[in-house]
Order: sequence, then structure tokens, then C-alpha cells
Amino acid sequence: MERDTYQKVYKMRRVGDEGQNTVVSIPPEVIEKEARKQGMTVTEFTEQFCIVAEFNSFEGIHYTFRKKE
Repeated sequence: MERDTYQKVYKMRRVGDEGQNTVVSIPPEVIEKEARKQGMTVTEFTEQFCIVAEFNSFEGIHYTFRKKE
């Protein structure tokens, strides 16, 4: 069974004085798709939503988008 998936490798980089944070890019296609779902431009979407990483209760990480409060 073939899966319809998108795969692209992105580098990670450490930022901050002590390298407290790790930055990873999100493929632009993902943001564009989510913006279209909401009927917004990419700029509107990124101003109004944040990405939430969920982990620890299953293998891997699950990303969702949540409207900013």
C-alpha cells in the first residue's frame, strides 16, 4: 500500500547564548496548505496561528496549528 506523504530533510540549528533552543524549519508547503484550509493568506495565517508540537505519549512528534489567544 503506497502512502501519500511528503518528505523533505531540514537541518536543525542551535540558537541562544547556551544553545537553549533548537530551530527547525517547517516546509512552506505545510503552511500554505493550512492557510488555504482557513481561507487566509500565508501572512494572515502566520500572524493568527502558532504551531504546537505534541510528544511523549506516542512515538514521534505530532504538529498542529492553534489560533493565538
